[in-house]
Amino acid sequence: MRLSNPIQQLKLKPTSKAAAIKAKCAECFGCEDAYIEKGFKESISACSSYSCPLHPFRPYQAKKSLERPKKTLQRCQKDTNQHE
Repeated sequence: MRLSNPIQQLKLKPTSKAAAIKAKCAECFGCEDAYIEKGFKESISACSSYSCPLHPFRPYQAKKSLERPKKTLQRCQKDTNQHE
């Protein structure tokens, strides 16, 4: 059976950086060793604690769109053509 509690998962893999970050984020949103806060994954995904050093590394983030780098690349190419 797969554990869904990140704090318990960390106990199984105490040297895992990813498990440690997941456990800390879950703890921040109310999870404990014997209790999982309902909706904690969504809360972590929507976390607005930008001053937290783990914020950029938090789990359960929405997948980033692949369109953004393409648009940036196209913009750079247009800028380069204008200088010729």
